[in-house]
Amino acid sequence: MASASTKREAFTLVELLVVIAVIAILAAILFPVLSSAQKKGQAVSCLNNLKQLTAACKLYADDNNGELVSCWPIGWGNYPVNPYSWCPGWASLTEPGGYDYGPDPQYNCTNLYSLEQGAIWQYTKQPGIYHCPSDNTRLGGWPVLRSYSMNSWMAGRSYGDPTGETDYTTPDQDSTLTYTFFRKENQIRQPSQMFDLIDEDSTTINDAMFVVDMSAPNDVSDLPATRHGTVYQLSFTDGHVQAIRWKDSPSVWMDEDLEPDCQNLQSMTTVQK
Repeated sequence: MASASTKREAFTLVELLVVIAVIAILAAILFPVLSSAQKKGQAVSCLNNLKQLTAACKLYADDNNGELVSCWPIGWGNYPVNPYSWCPGWASLTEPGGYDYGPDPQYNCTNLYSLEQGAIWQYTKQPGIYHCPSDNTRLGGWPVLRSYSMNSWMAGRSYGDPTGETDYTTPDQDSTLTYTFFRKENQIRQPSQMFDLIDEDSTTINDAMFVVDMSAPNDVSDLPATRHGTVYQLSFTDGHVQAIRWKDSPSVWMDEDLEPDCQNLQSMTTVQK
């Protein structure tokens, strides 16, 4: 005869089902919270990366008599890349076609060499800060190393100016432009309002230059990253960083009309002379 004090050694089926149900409910509550926290953490890390890169650009200017590091990636003569470019590598998953360094694998989107050849590498030497933690783009199983691009009006070649210029122009032609093409720090009269680096969308990123055409009608070539939901991330030439809220849907960015988001970015790109 079994003793009344005999201990039960197992749960009943009903009890197990109750425990499983409670765990499922808790998981359903916690997973969205944890996912949201992760995304917010990635967005903060992205801003921190932009801040560190912009600080490196400032150090470059300090060491070069106020000359801005260049956004222009393409070299000339015997140089396959611009030796003054902040980061000459190609971040797209496709070959750059007509660029001088073309399909050179040293400069492709997964090769650290492409970061090391940048003019600011000596101030960073941390490949992780060139990449947004929310950017999951991969090529052949390897992550793309760079998620950021530089304002095309920062020490490159003139582009998309309303004066009728049809191609990239050299520094001695800057005087013909309606808008200021920044080459030295002292040209930036409102450093807290002019953006330096931007988190670029993986569908448009290629060279390290984010093209902003100041002409009308608008001809947008590049797209801010849409991976951070309702905002995209920028750094400014005074060193601060900011998440800019989309005014409209990013899907209309490529429209020919000057929609609000494009106008907003243009206002942070350069100024009329």
